Amino acid sequence: MDTILRCPLCARLRSDADIRGLGWSSHHGPSGVVWVCGTCTRANLVDIELGLLDPARMPSQAPVPQEVPAQRAA
Repeated sequence: MDTILRCPLCARLRSDADIRGLGWSSHHGPSGVVWVCGTCTRANLVDIELGLLDPARMPSQAPVPQEVPAQRAA
């Protein structure tokens, strides 16, 4: 089974520190194990528990957020 190392909801990359911790939740589906970051898990807990949101059945890669350029002081 394949493991997706980005949160499918916000595209946050799962770091080595996250792998050792307990902040991410795992969801098992046809494409393998999907890990959802703690922030998205907490924000969507009710929908996940009721089966309204199944991260394991979402597209395999969420879009990677673009970095916002730093604003220069005027």
